[in-house]
Amino acid sequence: WSKVVGRKEKREAKMEQRTQVSNRTGKEGNKVVAKEGKKAKRKVPNTAAVTITAGKDQYKELLTEAKQKIDLTGIGIGKIKTRIGATGALVLEIPGEKRGKQADVLAEKLRKVFTDRAKVSRPQKMGELRIKRQEISTSEKEAAEGIAKVGGCEITDIKTGKIRVARNNYRTLWVQYPFLAAKRVADKETIKIGWTQVKVELLQGRPLQCYKCLERGHVQQNCTSNKDRKDNCYRCGEPGHLARDCEA
Repeated sequence: WSKVVGRKEKREAKMEQRTQVSNRTGKEGNKVVAKEGKKAKRKVPNTAAVTITAGKDQYKELLTEAKQKIDLTGIGIGKIKTRIGATGALVLEIPGEKRGKQADVLAEKLRKVFTDRAKVSRPQKMGELRIKRQEISTSEKEAAEGIAKVGGCEITDIKTGKIRVARNNYRTLWVQYPFLAAKRVADKETIKIGWTQVKVELLQGRPLQCYKCLERGHVQQNCTSNKDRKDNCYRCGEPGHLARDCEA
């Protein structure tokens, strides 16, 4: 006598056999661990930055003048580390608990010293979030106000895309704002926007990418390519739309 085995039962038998083999050898388990290992956590920067952008030959003269006219101890800054950034700008890195406020004060003093001879900026590490499970009446502005309140930042620091609606009416929104605030929100996993609780997810950092040719590994200031794709989508590389409207 023989038993007729259907396709479903055959598949289940094969899966069970594979599981038993993997438990004995550990090979398949190792592969899974390698593929699905913990993602590297993005860390909050331990320094605040001030950038000075000018001609390469000007930095020595500008920094010498700044040292003569600005008293760092009066701002509360004990030491500064300098380096040349990827864009060619001079970067001043300030450590310490009050680094953010101290960097703001230093940047303002540098602007007064340099006037129009150099551009002084206060760049911040940015974080990106994906907001999920929004109800149908939620707007981009309402979402931005909600996460600004939870993250402890200004609404002017926040950039949002457009709410994307899937066929099953699942609504998601991309948001970018200062990393420290983004991490505060992401650590909560769910926050209240309007009347409902929504899920928030911190996205992985983007690799260095040129705004001109859209190739990775360098920035626009160092680009040697003849291709100009500035009007193309920064996400998929196709023309006709912006990254925030990309459906790729």
